[in-house]
Amino acid sequence: MKQKNFKEIYDEIYTCVGQEMESKRKSMFWKLMFTVILVMIAAGIFVRLFISPDNSIYLVGIIMAILIIICSTWGIIFSGIQRSYKKEYKEKIINEIVKRSNPSFVYSYKEGISPKEYAVSGFDYGWDIYSTEDLICGVLEDGSDLKMAQVRTEVEHTSTDSDGSTSTSYETTFYGLYGVITLKTETNADFMIRDNSKFAKFNKSRIEMESAEFEKYYDVYAGAYNKSNGQKTLEILTPEAIEEFVKIRNLFKKPLNVRVNGNKIYFRIWVGDIFEPPTFKSSVNFEMLYRYFLIIDVPRMLYETLIDNILVMYGSQYAKDNRNLAKMSEEQKEEFLKKKEETEKSTYFSHN
Repeated sequence: MKQKNFKEIYDEIYTCVGQEMESKRKSMFWKLMFTVILVMIAAGIFVRLFISPDNSIYLVGIIMAILIIICSTWGIIFSGIQRSYKKEYKEKIINEIVKRSNPSFVYSYKEGISPKEYAVSGFDYGWDIYSTEDLICGVLEDGSDLKMAQVRTEVEHTSTDSDGSTSTSYETTFYGLYGVITLKTETNADFMIRDNSKFAKFNKSRIEMESAEFEKYYDVYAGAYNKSNGQKTLEILTPEAIEEFVKIRNLFKKPLNVRVNGNKIYFRIWVGDIFEPPTFKSSVNFEMLYRYFLIIDVPRMLYETLIDNILVMYGSQYAKDNRNLAKMSEEQKEEFLKKKEETEKSTYFSHN
């Protein structure tokens, strides 16, 4: 399945819900401005009363309590407006992009991928805080299952100063899209593609690639390293395949981490917070929505890059035929199936 024309998708979404969502965004924006102004006025009144020698502490306390109640009430109201806007944005805009990207895809912005499903990839060694949302599930062209979502992992750091006081900070170790493709073809492939590291040369499982540009961004490691597995990895990561990985890196300005293990392709790319509704710019901004479309398209790009080489090595004839059919136009499919049927009939009668 080739990438769809996003301009057509964008025009359809804009026609259906563009003006409605922009109206809601502007309404929320001015309510936010009102909230900010209200807080500033309240702070100004408090400072004025506090420094005035004519006002008693009791009067200041009463007026301040009233101001806090007013600001808190409005803050609760605005929070509800914000949640409603986010819900509509994800249901009416992101959901439409997901569906039009691939009709089999189902989007659920409140759900995500479990920590166990993320840990099995081997990308992370541990974390203290794990959060996930924006789950997308579906099927790729040959029936391979796809599951992906936004994932964020953080580790906790505790430090103690010279006075004995402790402070805690959190470091984000990953923030972006993570997913897994489950192939119909079983393999004994096992390798990982990660960000380039200056320490990689000391790792005995590292496989040297024949592209200097690729190795600027990536390192490849073979699982259970031996000559046979290393050679199989190179047969999957052909020069054409590694060129596609460079293109993906240049597209997002971040490397795409991948692990192929058996019939699983795990992947992640650091694209930060995704699919969030904007407040200060158009909710149907073309460049922003096109970026979301490309993020959703990452598994297709990855699948197209690896599947042919995987099938050459491990695929059955049935799987190869399905793959060839998926790449054909409707006319080509009809002609291919017709010839196949004629061949099968000819073979049958020649044996009988």
